[in-house]
Amino acid sequence: MKTTSLTLAALALSSSALAADWDNIPVPADAGAGNTWELHSLSDDFNYAAPPVGKSATFFERWSEGFINPWLGPGETEYYAPNSYVEGGNLVIKASRKPGTIKVHTGAIHSKESMTYPLFMEARVKITNLTLANAFWLLSSDSTEEIDVLESYGSDRPSETWFDERLHLSHHVFIREPFQDYQPKDAGSWYPNPDGGHWRDQFFRIGVYWIDPWTLEYYVNGEHVRTVSGVEMIDPYGYTNGNGLSKPMQVIFDAEHQPWRDAQGTLPPTDEELADPSRNKFLVDWVRFYKPVADNNGGGDPGNGGDPGNGGNPGSGETIRVEMGSFSATGKAGAAVAGDTVAGFNANGDNINYNTLGDWGDYTVNFPEAGNYNVELLAASPTTSGIAADVQVDGSYVGTIPLSSTGDWELYNTFTLPSTIYIASAGNHTIRVQSAGGSAWQWNGDEIRFTKTEDDNTPPPPPATGATITVEAESFASVGGTYADGQAQPISVYTTNGSTAINYVNAGDFADYTINVADAGTYAITYHVGSGVTGGSIEFLVNEGGSWNSKTATPVPNQGWDNFQPLDGGSVYLEAGTHQVRLHGVGSNDWQWNLDKFVLSN
Repeated sequence: MKTTSLTLAALALSSSALAADWDNIPVPADAGAGNTWELHSLSDDFNYAAPPVGKSATFFERWSEGFINPWLGPGETEYYAPNSYVEGGNLVIKASRKPGTIKVHTGAIHSKESMTYPLFMEARVKITNLTLANAFWLLSSDSTEEIDVLESYGSDRPSETWFDERLHLSHHVFIREPFQDYQPKDAGSWYPNPDGGHWRDQFFRIGVYWIDPWTLEYYVNGEHVRTVSGVEMIDPYGYTNGNGLSKPMQVIFDAEHQPWRDAQGTLPPTDEELADPSRNKFLVDWVRFYKPVADNNGGGDPGNGGDPGNGGNPGSGETIRVEMGSFSATGKAGAAVAGDTVAGFNANGDNINYNTLGDWGDYTVNFPEAGNYNVELLAASPTTSGIAADVQVDGSYVGTIPLSSTGDWELYNTFTLPSTIYIASAGNHTIRVQSAGGSAWQWNGDEIRFTKTEDDNTPPPPPATGATITVEAESFASVGGTYADGQAQPISVYTTNGSTAINYVNAGDFADYTINVADAGTYAITYHVGSGVTGGSIEFLVNEGGSWNSKTATPVPNQGWDNFQPLDGGSVYLEAGTHQVRLHGVGSNDWQWNLDKFVLSN
């Protein structure tokens, strides 16, 4: 859960996040100098019902049944959806015999959202009295990186005493083809009960602080019991190509029959053991996740998920936080991007992904006071250039947030709007955030923040006049097209009413132009265009790295071939320097439009 003063976002939060079972249990790990812990919305106290069949809407807000892919589990395991459910304030992972077979049906669930470092995670659990593994773990989507928060084997069989008294604290890195598997095998990876005896008859807390790709800290009942760090412990054979545990991972709770246990002499559970309800349930009372964030006094008690901080009246220095996944509307300005099947932002938990050029989201934000606000965007992207975010307030463009690569889709950094925005009155305002860089694939978003900077209500001075680039249509560098319209070249030049313009633009025809951009930024496109048909459209493309990339496509109204009227063509982000741009006839009619000029305004 991110602290926020948004009424809409607050209503969307689970009631468990406001009065959670982990209230007043401090996070045992250190968030670092100048940081505090912020509760993540995947946290769940399981104080709701989710039956074996059908589960519930509350369950499916965070979790999905089964494994992260169609795999059914190791050895004789067969993941079986009805063997996971929420009952009596616990997530229940049950084991049972698959009728008529030697297979073991076990429950499994996984998070819808992928998580990444830095991340503290902790669960309160009670394990089975079976020879199966009880597991709370994280796994990357390609199954090459794994963190085992809990892997335990509780059984009262006399032969299993050694495992019964220990918790396995480990991780894996893999190469899948040909298969290679590394995990640390030092004595410290098996943690004995410090009070003596076994673990299976009581609830206990177990957690990991995934600090960075090369550091894991393990915690049991709030005590720091193990640290694994450095190349020699995390990935001594280079299976991650020097990246360590760096990939986003999904969270999994399951029980498993593991073949290595058979090989070292442990027999699988019997029919009688699997049928015994006092033995066959792995219980999770709660699980919580925290991210370290800068301590700006805007968040709640780091050990108490109940107080969401001051969401009422953000005086100077206090912050309104808006989850990017909480948009009220979303859409796309411009042409679709190959591989992006979502029109606009895609909500991924509290975050957004599948964000390609021109995607936008609208957010209803309650500002309790008028005044000036700094704007920050928490975003992630491996894209090395051409990524940015335009910001609008109530339909008016107020600036562009420049972004740079963070190295991965799930490694989030904070980016800042260069100038403050002015909110003229207290109350709800519509904030639009739109990807605006030159790259087709843009960035994932976590949250946008508004921090009040002044106590008075003085509006900022008007922005300086931006740059304007006017391009006469007939000044093209080249033209192309294949439509046989009887002219000497695909696009012709003519004069009408004292203006020189282009005509005979057919479907598929294009004109290329070279322009010089003095200042990087987002430029509004205005066409001075006319058409005598319905079904004409102008596409604006930019040559980037030798490829023509579509930025916008704008229908042209039927208002007369020589009646040149200004037409809003959307916007495009351009770096400073020389660019080749293309205007392309892409409408459904064979005949498209005539053009006097187009103007780019920053």
